[in-house]
Amino acid sequence: MLCSPVGRSVRWCGCRLPEGPGSDIPEPLLQSLTSALFDLSTTVDLIVHSTAGRLGINQTDLICLHLLLRNGPLSPGDVATALGLTTAAVSALATRLETSGLAFREVDPEDGRRVLMHASPSGSQLALDLFDGFYRAAEQLASTQREADLRLLIELAGRFRQAIAAQAPH
Repeated sequence: MLCSPVGRSVRWCGCRLPEGPGSDIPEPLLQSLTSALFDLSTTVDLIVHSTAGRLGINQTDLICLHLLLRNGPLSPGDVATALGLTTAAVSALATRLETSGLAFREVDPEDGRRVLMHASPSGSQLALDLFDGFYRAAEQLASTQREADLRLLIELAGRFRQAIAAQAPH
């Protein structure tokens, strides 16, 4: 069986991996945490896949649309860097989003040599509408927690995201 460690010593398949920093954390707790993170990732992946299908685009296109919604207009180079794609792949992605009416490209008003990608108003609204149920569920769950706990969760989620991203092959 394959072992897929995240962090130090995880026994996905019963094999022992080297101890490292944080080795005082009980193994069952670390395994539960790692499994919970993987399960969360899988669930988000399924939601994104389903939502992208409803929009008639693929997951990477939807992730790009989300990136444009959160960060505003971006150059194709910035999108390529953020998503780990080539600029040629981003060009094809931008064409698909434009064809779907979800985004558009325009010449950068500050630098006429650059192009910027924007989420279209209708694309923005459609994407927000599709994720409205998710947002409401998060809001309802968050309303049962203390603000300090939510801030800690946000910080930990960001740190876990960075730790997981660091494991990606380069």
